[in-house]
Amino acid sequence: MDTPSAADGRRPTGAGGGTRRPRAAAPALYGTALALAVALTALLLPVRPALRLSDEGDTIGHLPLAEGERFTIAYVHSIDGLPIEEDIGVRDGHLVVEATRLRQFGAGMGHIPGEGTGHAEGEWWVIEGIDRDIGTELVLRVGSPAVDHRIRTPGDEVRLSPCLAARPVTVEPVRVPVLHLLLGGDPEPEC
Repeated sequence: MDTPSAADGRRPTGAGGGTRRPRAAAPALYGTALALAVALTALLLPVRPALRLSDEGDTIGHLPLAEGERFTIAYVHSIDGLPIEEDIGVRDGHLVVEATRLRQFGAGMGHIPGEGTGHAEGEWWVIEGIDRDIGTELVLRVGSPAVDHRIRTPGDEVRLSPCLAARPVTVEPVRVPVLHLLLGGDPEPEC
């Protein structure tokens, strides 16, 4: 019987008669595991800015908000029944009122001297350049369904009044893992 030897260039066979496999698969397996670990780390690190909405400490959900984007609090004025929209930006973890849009000056509404400039824009009166820092969180007392409080980001809108009327909803900028945003879904208040 002819047995292979190192001298004739043939590899010895294993007990099952087959040839041994080279160990090159181990580095490929390590590379794949490393790539998977890097991808999971990127998805789990708190790297994406978002708004956390919470009801008395219980998180309702998160709205993605990219750096430099603003969100809008929209509602209907409870006395004159006309819509109002307030644009708020996030700067260094603080909420900053940047602009207000309204149809007419109602009770408690209007331009405050020294805070921005106003101009007509179609049916709206727009006050821009307000730059009023309101802190690291905003507690919004949600109005009745007729008030129709909503929070809008460039990619989403959450209606608060149908389920949370007369409740305090806290809006605060946070950083959350990308995976959390992908799997968390849109924040929808429970009725």
